[in-house]
Amino acid sequence: MTDEQQDKVAPIAVAIATFLHAVRDAEEVVNFFVPIAAKIHNKRVDKIKESVTKAKELSEKEDLQSQVLGTKCFLEVNRKFERIKNSNIPETIEKALFLNLFSSFDAFMGDLISCLFSIKPELYKGLGKQISVADILSFDNFDELKDKVLTDEIETIRRKSYVDQFSDLEKLFKTTLTKFKNWPSFVELTQRRNLLMHCNGIVSEQYIKVCSKEGYDFNSNVSIGDEIELDFDYMERAFNLMAEVATKLGQTLWRKAQPSELASADDQLSGVIYNYLHEREFEKAICLGEFSMALPNISSELMSKINVINLVIAYKMSNNNDKAQKVLESVDWSASTMDFKLANAVLSNDFDEAKQIMLKLQGNGEMITESSYHNFPLFFEFRESEQFLEAYKDAFGYSFASVLIKESEDKELDDIEKSQITDSTLLEEFNEYIETCEE
Repeated sequence: MTDEQQDKVAPIAVAIATFLHAVRDAEEVVNFFVPIAAKIHNKRVDKIKESVTKAKELSEKEDLQSQVLGTKCFLEVNRKFERIKNSNIPETIEKALFLNLFSSFDAFMGDLISCLFSIKPELYKGLGKQISVADILSFDNFDELKDKVLTDEIETIRRKSYVDQFSDLEKLFKTTLTKFKNWPSFVELTQRRNLLMHCNGIVSEQYIKVCSKEGYDFNSNVSIGDEIELDFDYMERAFNLMAEVATKLGQTLWRKAQPSELASADDQLSGVIYNYLHEREFEKAICLGEFSMALPNISSELMSKINVINLVIAYKMSNNNDKAQKVLESVDWSASTMDFKLANAVLSNDFDEAKQIMLKLQGNGEMITESSYHNFPLFFEFRESEQFLEAYKDAFGYSFASVLIKESEDKELDDIEKSQITDSTLLEEFNEYIETCEE
């Protein structure tokens, strides 16, 4: 996204998107680099085993020189062994990413609060902050004073526990923010962060007390003094949960503070769900899809139906077919546009009907275009059916396969052109990079 495009997007949407990208970065590091770190660790262990074998062979020889070399080798192996038995690089990476996740969340909270005060200045009245005349006179203008007050308020909120932060925001906006299913799990997440940051992962009385108070159900017996760990499954849940909390928090306060931007908020939420569907992150899509369905106000009937379709896709692709059908049947599609009738047919697995609708549309509807058949998550399964291939060829005059081949060839040509960089181009790009670094 360019700076110009970003300026046109609602600031809260930018804040949410920035945090979600941070979560995605952390996820990819765990998925890609933690396994590599584990392999490197195992290779180091194998090398030590080889060195032990070599040292043993030398020590067992009769000549003194070999025995001396064997002893020297054993000493070297011992040093390496002491280092490797006390190291756990994969765990270090996971811990660093887990803690950094909260750093990103803190930055998100600051951005979110700044955006909310910007769009609703009357919030300043609810702060109740006392400022001396001397402090007021030290500022050149009123905007500087407001910025200082807001900065101090954000820092005050950040220093509090996450439970207290949400409580403060509830009072400030007179709304409920913690009444969702995963709130207790989020609290446990934040308390685990405190243990890892301050107690080296050792369970404290406060950890158990706070989690229990907020309704967290410990699956196993947890006692004071136990050491908690981060495994792959926990990290995955943490990523999902942080993305959920940030999106729900941002969306709820955005809608509360500026009802006139309801359509923008709907578009942002729908876009997040749509991207998760594309990436086949169906658990996340379901979580936010259910949230979109439970919202008290939606900007339009069109958006309401889009929310339904997205949730049904997520259920269906997760093999929750009963839930998918129940949600799909909750809407009367008979009076809808042909686009939604096509969606209903596809999600109902009535591919014969879907084919007939495609032919009536001649491929393009009010929202669905030719590219939609290539990209929309709606057509994940339908694209592989005989009915789709026949309808596509009849509607557009050429086969779907021929389009895929052309797209592949175009991409290959594009890649070749990009690889043919002249010396002058390379030098220009390098100079631009150096200038960026200096800035």
